[in-house]
Formats: sequence, C-alpha cells, structure tokens
Amino acid sequence: MALKLNTTTPKPVTDLDMPSLSPKQVEAMTGGALTSGQLKTDRYEAEQNGTAPKLPYYRMGYRTVRYKPADVRFYLETLRVG
Repeated sequence: MALKLNTTTPKPVTDLDMPSLSPKQVEAMTGGALTSGQLKTDRYEAEQNGTAPKLPYYRMGYRTVRYKPADVRFYLETLRVG
C-alpha cells in the first residue's frame, strides 16, 4: 500500500482567521476598562460624525460586532501613561 502525500498548499492566514471578541468579551478582557456601553457609544458617535471609531471592529450582521484581540491590546497600550 503506497502512502499518499498531501500536495495541497496551505491557506494563507488572514485577519479574518483570527479569533474575534464580542463587546462583552472585550469588557471582560480589559477588566471593565472598556465597557460594552462605551464601545457601543464609540461606534455610534463615529458613524454619526463620519470618523473612525477608537477601536476598529467588524460588523458581522445588523446587531453583531466583533473586535480583534490585537486591536484591543493596541488600544489599551495607547492609554498607557509613562
């Protein structure tokens, strides 16, 4: 019996392959430093003003948004003092 080698090329990793966080998970990850209410307000104000939100997000449906863990960590680093 001959062995069959896997000759398919691996799929490149993209940002969408990364795990995503719900607003409640972001709140838990940051220990309440960013609440889901603050995130909702940030999204709303950015949409109304035509500006970028403080924390980038993906809109997965009408009511579903997701955040990349790396974006959350980067945003928290911008808040660091000293």
